[in-house]
Amino acid sequence: MGRQFQHIPAAAGLFFAGIFATLHHIAWLPLAVLMGAALLLVETQITVDAQHLRVCARWMGVTLRCRSWALADMAGAVLVEFKDATQYTSHSIRNTVRAHSFILTVRMPSGDSELYEFSSRDMGQKVLNALAAHNVKTS
Repeated sequence: MGRQFQHIPAAAGLFFAGIFATLHHIAWLPLAVLMGAALLLVETQITVDAQHLRVCARWMGVTLRCRSWALADMAGAVLVEFKDATQYTSHSIRNTVRAHSFILTVRMPSGDSELYEFSSRDMGQKVLNALAAHNVKTS
């Protein structure tokens, strides 16, 4: 459904595993709930400075992972609207999940790179405007 929801499946898996693990030991359920809640508290921070665009995953002020791209290497950036539907069958019931998001794509000399997926145009437009302010060609 998008990178903004990337930790929800893992957290749901922990909750589900915790419920079934209580059949063996009652301590697994609170542990699974705490671990799942911790995953849901992970936030993504996007920073544009004079030299780099950084996408960092942070949990309560601690940086878990950080990726960085040099602005000088970027030939251009675009925010593309993405609409798609995923279908799956669960217990003989067919479900459809409709994803509507906006993907920030950057053109590099080595090829295009999808950097991040936003849930709203306004959030992506802020990053695109910051890139344009640092002389990266946007459209």
